[in-house]
Amino acid sequence: MEIPRDVLRVGGPASPSPGTAPVVVAVGTRLPVAFSSLRAVLTALAGLAPEVVDEVARRRRPEWQWLFPGTFPDAPLLADLAGTPSERRLHAESEQVFRVLDTGAEAVTAALVAVGRPLLLRGIGHADVVSLRALPRIAERLALSGATGTGLWLADLDPPAGTSARAAAVRRATLAALLDRLGVAAPSPEPPVEILTDDVPGDVPEHRQLTEVLGEPAGPPERTAAAALLAIRSCFFSANHEGGILAAEALLTLLDTVPALDCAAVREHFTALDPGDGTPAIGVHVDAAASPAHLRAFALRSIGVVRALVQDIEGARAEFDRAAAVAPDAVSEAQVLLLRALLAVKRAGTLPLGVADIEHGLGRLAKEPSEVSAVEQAWLRNVRALAHVRAKEYPQAMREEKKAVALISKLHSADATHLKINLISNISVLQEMAKKYDTASGTWDHFAKISSGWGDSFFKHHSYRAAGLDYRAGRHEEALAGYATAYELARRLDDQLHQQIVATEIGGMLLDLGEPGRAGEWYVLAETAATALGDPYALAVARTGRAVAAGQTPGPDVRELAAASLAFRVEAATLIAALDAAGDDPASLAGALPRPTTKLNRPFRLIALDLAAPA
Repeated sequence: MEIPRDVLRVGGPASPSPGTAPVVVAVGTRLPVAFSSLRAVLTALAGLAPEVVDEVARRRRPEWQWLFPGTFPDAPLLADLAGTPSERRLHAESEQVFRVLDTGAEAVTAALVAVGRPLLLRGIGHADVVSLRALPRIAERLALSGATGTGLWLADLDPPAGTSARAAAVRRATLAALLDRLGVAAPSPEPPVEILTDDVPGDVPEHRQLTEVLGEPAGPPERTAAAALLAIRSCFFSANHEGGILAAEALLTLLDTVPALDCAAVREHFTALDPGDGTPAIGVHVDAAASPAHLRAFALRSIGVVRALVQDIEGARAEFDRAAAVAPDAVSEAQVLLLRALLAVKRAGTLPLGVADIEHGLGRLAKEPSEVSAVEQAWLRNVRALAHVRAKEYPQAMREEKKAVALISKLHSADATHLKINLISNISVLQEMAKKYDTASGTWDHFAKISSGWGDSFFKHHSYRAAGLDYRAGRHEEALAGYATAYELARRLDDQLHQQIVATEIGGMLLDLGEPGRAGEWYVLAETAATALGDPYALAVARTGRAVAAGQTPGPDVRELAAASLAFRVEAATLIAALDAAGDDPASLAGALPRPTTKLNRPFRLIALDLAAPA
């Protein structure tokens, strides 16, 4: 069978075995609901290979319950197993999104291998932008499967016409970044083709919210405004940048149409519609609807956040400028200034602009003392500390962090507690930078006492950093025990990513300590996790470590694995160069292997797309 002219092939053979037809799935969506396209693919493949898909679903029940609500109602909550993004820190990384996309990719790959057919996705240009991030994972997993007759084909890549300019820019950037990650060239532009999948199940909260906001209103404008707030929160949570922009723009249009919106009614609808999946890390609460002016500032602020996350720095600043200009009081203005300062300090490197925003916000808030004002002042001082760190002014940074702690030490709101966690972590890092490892350890231990409700996910990260501080202080056995605890917690959480990271790094540490036998045992664990994860680069590193620990030269399969990586192309090239230079000296490869650090937080590169600023 020949591939049709308009189909783009991603890896695999140019055509399948004679007589083998591809599995064709329409993935275009009417509403930009996160994971809609992935759900469509999984539903189609479950009809062809039900036992295989069901096996993955049962093994990864928390993620499957997120994809298909109601399938495993007794499954552990994904929120208890993995971290969320943080709006307050302009931080889009989400372990939850990673786990959901990786689960979908695993099920798709397993089904394609079982049926021995390629997958042809029609309507890619209309697919939801979150699902697109699963495609490189599918491609990598298929490459590792070694199965014949499989492959990934994409068609209809041109985006739809008629959407908003901001949302269209996000979609274009996402599609361009996807093709770059897949290592394929964009086909010649063709007229957009509308090939849509069926709507996602109505019990998905984000679908319900966006339906009310972007479709026919289900009630009075106050209900629509409440649904818009919840949609913005949900879209940030799921990294659905396009949906978040469209929901915020719809809220702005509604405010223009109904300037005298009854915000008391908006708050009532918000409470009634709220599915209960909020988090302090995402600053979308019922009090955002204090007045129409507050809603307008919030909507503009939300668009600014999304534009910052897709690396549109100038566009984000322009949105924050608009939001600050219409903010009706000191607190709402400070919330915008925090983000504008963070953009300047963390993303743009324009420290004076960020510092000016911080000082202005602190001055405004000082005139309106309250518990809410104190929290906002503490957030601003936290960013002021970051500016000092960027300027290498470490004592000044510590003073700002301590001022922030003093402002909220006796406050116990969710937002205050979320900030306390950040402050204690930052103080510990500053102490570490000063090489006061024992002091940093004591501060970090205090971290665990903030809440009595911490679960395994928290202690996975906490144990890793505690071990890292022991490592820095030269307490190697204590460090090894702490890292081993972090590994065990990751295993308990069915977290292959962090199992692989920790096991690989322990292997490198043990090589340095002259214990190749123990190092080899950890590299075996790293290889097992990397195999389950389907990460070619991690698998190449683990096998390199095993060979070095055994005093052997890695085989040619390691080089081939590294070359198959889509997510770690730069690192893979470095490893390949080291392999080529090593010759018959495996010991020379030890320096190319990872060692432990003091923070387990890593970018989720396997699903990340490198979005550039829209043209």
